[in-house]
Amino acid sequence: MISLAKKIVRLLMVFSLYMVLPFSCIDKLDFVDDTQEVQLVIYGLLTDSNERQIVSVTRTSAFGFDPTGVMDAKVTLLTASGARFRYFHTGHGEYILEGFAAKEEESYAIEVVLEGKVYMSNYEKIPELLADDEISFEFNKEPFRTESPESVFTVSSETKLPDAADPIYLRWMVEETYFWPLLHLPGTGFPPPPPPPCFISDVIEPNRINLFDGSGTSSRKGNFVLAKRVVDNSFLYPFFVSVKQLSINREAYEYWEKIKIVVNNQGSLFDIPPASVIGNISNVEDQNEIVLGYFEVAKSKVTRIYTTRADVPFSLVDPCQYFQHIPDDAYPSECKSCDVRANGRKWTNNAPDWWKFD
Repeated sequence: MISLAKKIVRLLMVFSLYMVLPFSCIDKLDFVDDTQEVQLVIYGLLTDSNERQIVSVTRTSAFGFDPTGVMDAKVTLLTASGARFRYFHTGHGEYILEGFAAKEEESYAIEVVLEGKVYMSNYEKIPELLADDEISFEFNKEPFRTESPESVFTVSSETKLPDAADPIYLRWMVEETYFWPLLHLPGTGFPPPPPPPCFISDVIEPNRINLFDGSGTSSRKGNFVLAKRVVDNSFLYPFFVSVKQLSINREAYEYWEKIKIVVNNQGSLFDIPPASVIGNISNVEDQNEIVLGYFEVAKSKVTRIYTTRADVPFSLVDPCQYFQHIPDDAYPSECKSCDVRANGRKWTNNAPDWWKFD
């Protein structure tokens, strides 16, 4: 399963390898040779929501974008008041702190101890402001991944800023979760119970960086396209979109803005190769070591909407529709296995707590 943290790490690695993301529309820039130095990448997000907080510790590779997870790091959350909270490794370089919510009055940093070296981030505080998001969706025909029109699902937000003099900086992430029933094949004699359904989740457009700087505008409203994806048979059943708004500080905003500039770079032969974007994490004893990544502390909230098949104006084909005359082994594997259907995405047989619709 590919986590959100790992996908963010893949974004950050673009700057050390002088290449582009494999899922972007940018032409590959061949600036990598076999002497490319392997670099440490540390990314962490701490929010005020009582949730699983994640830090990813990986190393770059000179010949691809799959990061190598660091298994033996010691990761600790530090508070300015002196408390320490240990993260626990769950595999592939991902370290978690369960059920922790940051507080507005406190400042936080992370400490990563690896191979006798100590890496620390700056101390960060949670911003006080959030904006109001009114999320909507639409289905259209438009060129998206190809030059020919495709059936495209678009998620947008009409965002209202708070009536406050203080500046606000926002970042959004968008995740989908959809329902996928497995094929219920009738048996001989007493019919077997139906298999549990799949709830499959993934980030929509992980290479899209949604940012807004509210400090330089007098308007209190803004309209933003947050995500797009091609319409497929995932929309046959209830399809939820979770939009996570993060209120971040100015330094984090400027960091992500630099990343966005390079990701959106069209990569012509006349462009200057992007330098590594340095974040707020460093080697305590060796400031000359380049450490990629960022530790951001954010105020957050999640807004959810959902679609059903009735909302989709396009024809959808169900590959798992049961017909009595079709042999069992003729159905695709995705009809019989959540793991096959998910194809590396997160999945579970249990409905999320928020899975409710009319």
